[in-house]
Amino acid sequence: MGTYMEICFIGGGNHNNNELGEVFLELSKMIKPDAKILIIPFATDNSRYESWMASIRQAFSIMDNVSVELLNEDLSDKEMKRSIKEHDILYFIGGKPESLIHVVEEKGLAPIIKDFQGLIIGYSAGSLAFCNDCIITKDKDYPETVVIKGLGLVGFSVEVHYEDNIDGELIPLSNERKVYAIPNGSAIFSKNGELFKVVNDIYSFQNMKKEIVTT
Repeated sequence: MGTYMEICFIGGGNHNNNELGEVFLELSKMIKPDAKILIIPFATDNSRYESWMASIRQAFSIMDNVSVELLNEDLSDKEMKRSIKEHDILYFIGGKPESLIHVVEEKGLAPIIKDFQGLIIGYSAGSLAFCNDCIITKDKDYPETVVIKGLGLVGFSVEVHYEDNIDGELIPLSNERKVYAIPNGSAIFSKNGELFKVVNDIYSFQNMKKEIVTT
């Protein structure tokens, strides 16, 4: 694992209105001018890339001169690795976490992501994929809660788009692992695998107990 890995987990929310305003304000304090941001889109269908790119560019436009580029899925594994190395920030967008994990593994990108020295940002499914245990709680797309092997950047797990009606699923899962539940508009920041900052309310589930976490 990188000696100094900083990760932002965004629970969800709209890039185009002010729902993520505080999260991007926090990010703007960490992102230097002229930073090069690479969008890792493998969780979502390529028909949606353009609308994702437009809204993400808009969200980052509050920062000085940052560039936002998409990691093209037609690149060779080698070109993808080079592209990751040439950027300062990786932004993993939402969709299906299992698709994202599959492509990262298939292209052999996991080691280079684990050694990445810049800031890594996950949005929704992107956040889920970073965990050792990637928990996908049941919703309209998933009839049952499943736990799959994630990319292993951090030891804890996260729940995204959190609402408390899912507590019954999270409490038993917290017996074996710590789970941070992140509502839309909230985010957590970890450094070297440990939580060090939260934006807006989030909750932790551990040993079958739920607690609110504030900074």
